[in-house]
Amino acid sequence: MALFAAQPVPGPEPGNDPVPLAETLFQDGKRLLEQGDAPAACPKLAESLRLDRATGTLLALAMCHEVEGRLASAWAEYLEVIARAKKDGRSDREEAARQYAHALEARLSTLSIAVPAAVAQIPGLAVQRDGLALEAPAWSTAVPVDPGSHVIAATAPGRRAWTTTVTVSGAADHLTVTVPLLPPEDRREPSAASAAEAELEEGSGAARVSRPPAAIVTLAVVGAVATADASPALAAEVAAAHRSGWGGALRGAWLTSGPAAPIDGGGTISLRSFVLRAWGSRTFRPDRVFSIQVGPELLMQLDRAEPSGLQGAQPAWRAGWGVGVGAAVDVPLARWVALSMLASVDYAPAAWAGSLDVTNRGEVLRPGALRVLVGAGPRFALDW
Repeated sequence: MALFAAQPVPGPEPGNDPVPLAETLFQDGKRLLEQGDAPAACPKLAESLRLDRATGTLLALAMCHEVEGRLASAWAEYLEVIARAKKDGRSDREEAARQYAHALEARLSTLSIAVPAAVAQIPGLAVQRDGLALEAPAWSTAVPVDPGSHVIAATAPGRRAWTTTVTVSGAADHLTVTVPLLPPEDRREPSAASAAEAELEEGSGAARVSRPPAAIVTLAVVGAVATADASPALAAEVAAAHRSGWGGALRGAWLTSGPAAPIDGGGTISLRSFVLRAWGSRTFRPDRVFSIQVGPELLMQLDRAEPSGLQGAQPAWRAGWGVGVGAAVDVPLARWVALSMLASVDYAPAAWAGSLDVTNRGEVLRPGALRVLVGAGPRFALDW
């Protein structure tokens, strides 16, 4: 593809030029990636990039790492492609990498290494993650990491070294590891630690790892249309999604207008409705940009008949039930907000609803069997 095209650059004398080998590896890796064999493609692309750091190769490697599930590596590589493509004047490549990077942000897993004040005051304290030294400004910062095992270590002169291994399980897994107080190397020698420090020493053998709840709660507020009633609607949905992909939601919609029926002898009856849907869902991620939730739902609808111009007539209420399917498509805009498009299709025949009797006028405005609601609006994550 044009985005991946290698760029000719001046190199060493023939015979010592690594570019031909880099180009061969690049073509092999691109072919394997197109065939869906990312585990075989990524090492070839990585070696090609080591021999010749071409921007097209870097973009291909980022896409390969994304397919492999190494989202943090892919995200960092996309950012580098953006900077390099901007410098090279390749706006097409820059825009593509920017879209890919933006789409990954909501799915990145992070690892934060917390260093309590008592630990931070230890002279000569050194903290590492996977062999990379972390200075104090990087402590307690949520850093994107790839899924898998990560080794955290802390050392200090005259103190026992500490190390632990944590496992990041998958996309959007956010962990915090707390570094314990490092005990003196020789416990037989008198310690100048305070009583509080001594208590910390007793519990310093294991890391404290904290994870966010297994379920994430979201709130969506959307403008909608109830097609069966040809009515604009305001809808809100509170949903909880487990990391396994299963979830449930409660969706309410207020129909701001409704059908009206003239009554013989003058006057009209107007209908106002409130619809409550409880639904379960299974989340699918068919693309790097959006996710889809689909599942069965149970509907309850409350209708209120409001008479106008009918002397002595009082408002009346009716409740009805239905079953159907609910769905939502979410496009992430940032880590805490997404654009959500909601839809519900329900079967609720008149036999499943109570009657709507207006005083001295009998039953009015029978409901239709098919009730469809579609809408769009922001969805907010509430797991902060």
